[in-house]
Parts: sequence; C-alpha cells; structure tokens
Amino acid sequence: MRYLIKNGSIIDPAQRVATIGNVLVEDGRVVRVIDHAELSYAPEPLLDGTEVINARGAVIAPGFTDLHTHLRQPGAEHKETIASATRAAAAGGFTTICAMPDSDPPLDRAAVVHQVRDLARREGLVTVEPVGAITMGRAGALLTEMAELVEAGCVAFSDADLPLADAAVMRNALAYAAMLGVPLMTYCEDRRLTRGWAMHEGAVSVRLGLAGFPAAAEEVQIARDIALAASSGAHLHICHVSTAGGVVLIRAARERGVRITAEVTPHHLTLTDRWVMGSLITPPVEPTPRGRSRRQRVDEAGLGLPSWLNPGLLPPYSSSTRVAPPLRTEEDTEALIEALRDGTIDAIATDHAPQHRVDVECEYRLAAPGIAGLETALGLALTLVHRGKMDLVDLVAKLTEGPASVLGRTPATLRPGSPADIVVFDPDRSWTVDPTRFLSQGHNNPLAGQQLKGQVMLTMRRGEIVFRRGNFGVATGALQQPSRLEGILGTDD
Repeated sequence: MRYLIKNGSIIDPAQRVATIGNVLVEDGRVVRVIDHAELSYAPEPLLDGTEVINARGAVIAPGFTDLHTHLRQPGAEHKETIASATRAAAAGGFTTICAMPDSDPPLDRAAVVHQVRDLARREGLVTVEPVGAITMGRAGALLTEMAELVEAGCVAFSDADLPLADAAVMRNALAYAAMLGVPLMTYCEDRRLTRGWAMHEGAVSVRLGLAGFPAAAEEVQIARDIALAASSGAHLHICHVSTAGGVVLIRAARERGVRITAEVTPHHLTLTDRWVMGSLITPPVEPTPRGRSRRQRVDEAGLGLPSWLNPGLLPPYSSSTRVAPPLRTEEDTEALIEALRDGTIDAIATDHAPQHRVDVECEYRLAAPGIAGLETALGLALTLVHRGKMDLVDLVAKLTEGPASVLGRTPATLRPGSPADIVVFDPDRSWTVDPTRFLSQGHNNPLAGQQLKGQVMLTMRRGEIVFRRGNFGVATGALQQPSRLEGILGTDD
C-alpha cells in the first residue's frame, strides 16, 4: 500500500525540519518528502494506487517513543495486556514503547523477555522494547544475568517502581551496565523517608491530613546514584524527575561530565499537589446573563490559563491523583519545564501505569499509585505550547529525538528510506477526556472531564495505519484500504 500524507506541517527534529509539505510512504518506508510546488506539477502516476490522506491543519511528525510504559502482562492481565496497551499507545501517537520489568514474573530472565517479545510481535500494534530487571525478582539483592538479558533483547535495566536501597548493589549494577553499553534506569526514592506516604509533603498535605513524601526522599537518592555513576562511567538515567532540587543535581552532574540523562512525565509538568484538594480550592463559577459561565467566556476570548486544566472538576482526595513520585508544587513544575527547555531533562515519558478499579477505589493513601496516560500524554504536554511555555518543535523533539538519544538509537525521522513510523496530530483540536473510552484497560486518570487541546489523528507504524480517528484525512473518491483496526477502534469524535 502506498500513502500520500498531504498538506501537513512537517516537523522532523532529527533533520531540523519544520515546513509545510507532503510525505509519500510505500512498502513500509518514507519514499519522499514533497513540497507543494513539486506535488502540483507531479504526473498522475505518482497518485495512481495511492491513498491520499489530507492532513490540512495537522502536524506530520516521526512516531513518538515512550521510555516508560507498564504493560502488566504477563501476570496482571486484569489491569492491562500488551494488545490493549499497544492500542492505547497507537492512539497516543507512540510507535515505540519501552516495557518496564514489573510484570509477574518480572523481566529478570531471558525466557520471560522472549515471551513478552513474542506476544508483542503477535498482538502488538507498535514496537515493544523490553527493559530488563536489575535484580532477581526486583528484590534489590541479587543481580540478574544482565548480559543474557541484553542478548535476549533488553534495551536498558530498571527495577521499575522499586528503588535500589543497597548502594553496593547499585554500584555493581552500574559497572555491569557500563560494560554492556546500556543505560541503567533508576527510580529515586529513599523509602526510609516515605513510610506510609500518601502525597507530596507540604502545605497541602498538612491541610488534608495526609502523610507526605518529602522532596528530599527523591533528591538524596539522585545524589547517591550520581556519585556512583560518576565513579563507574556508566550511563545513569533518572526516571520521572519530579522536584526542583532533583533538577539542580542533574544539571550540576551534566556540567561535570557525568553521563546522565533524565525523563519527566506530562503530569509532573502540568499538575500540582493542589489537584489532590480538588474542588476544595476552586471557587464556584458565577453564571452570566447569557447562560455561560464566566470561565467559559474567558476561554472563548482566549484569555488567561485554559480552563481544561481545572482541578475543581475532581472531588477532594480523588485517588486518580495519587502517583509515584507524587504531584509536587508549582515551583517544582516550573523548574521541570525550564529543565526540559534547556536540555537538562532529555525526554518526556508517560509512566503509563494502568490500575484495576479495585486497587484505586479505596482510601487515598491505600490506592495503588499511577496514571493511565498514553492517550492523554500529547494533549497534556501541548498545554505547555498553548501557554507559551515551550516551542512545538522542541516538544516534538522531547517525544522523538530525546528518547532515542537515551537508548543510544538513531532517532525516528521522515528522511527518505527511513521506516515509516509517523504520527499526525492536530495541535488545536479540543476534546474532552473520557477514560471510559480509553483503548487502555486502565481508566485511572485525573483528567476525566477536562478539556485538552491537541489530539492524535493518525498513527502509522512501518507504513501500516495502526490508528485512525474516525475518517480523518479521507478524501472523496480516494483509494481506501481497510486498516488492521477496522471494527476495533470505532469512530471517536
């Protein structure tokens, strides 16, 4: 099948390209990037047998890579499966996802890695790259056969949401990872400081009477791991940085030449601990004589902060706001945004963590932490662009070029001859988040009912359409072929 994606705003950070044009795809690869003048005078055979996808008003970019996805399979298929997670990834514009090792059994043996890869080949819609466990059973004591796991296909090592408390084990793991040439991805938390935690420790936790997770618990672990990485020469990757102090430590380490990279989630960039208060912090909206709320009228005029990021839509103590590490303060989010802009933080990663309703419909501090975020990642991250906090090209780079650099891979690109991993998204399309309509099995997301601006319209992996929103881009009379997902995805509005 051959496709011509036309009239789009092409953003390709790997080539430093931002222009208006058209992309021709054939046999799973990008064939040509065609400007308007060339297409206008192209002979008819160029379009013969070609499905034309009209992307007018949308952005055409390389497919996104997520460094941090919890697939849950094997062992917790009631929360998520590889099939459902990769459908959600495609709907979010991700063509490659890194599977964290916290399955049951974990990815601590080559046999389990092969099982996940085989399942992904048979049932997955996007590329799945396994991340091997650092320690057996993720118990923090005995190192895995790391060389064997790399041979089986692991691209990095992590114990997922279990921090390595033993500094000697961490030091040895870094030494082995350095020899194998792969990054060690670490979750930084000193659990002696976070026993019984419910949310970020600060003024809001005091007001709500909830036990806190202090910023220092993350920062002391970052400092320790930086010191160990500096002595070993290993590539240390800090997962989901959440504090301003952590940013300071990472920035200083990079300036000293330590081989360190970092990621941040869309929710840590945009949401704060005040979301745990929900409607307690939002005054009632005054109705206007014309029947619309004052906030709605401000939004229609394009003034102020967008109302779609409105914690007042949540009840207080909503367990959907409980994540690890927790949502921090506004000062932390501003520091994270600045670090993303200046390159201290390399990539945006979702930390997609689907949970079953049984695990979240309970007392706040007992709820399983996590957000099912693959399908809202782009819309949430784009609030930075719409608020003037970040450039659109730079944002796309943090979803494509940045993750590739962490893995030591050639970044996804629209260069002719490259695999056709492509996302088409409309940065101005407004939509309301409804977790019950997620393709993921996880519905735990604090954005329910929120209005986001920016949505994925089409995703292509190796030249095959794996997600299409409704009839996006269909031209009257154009050649149409059914995609793999016909009858599965339906026609989302």
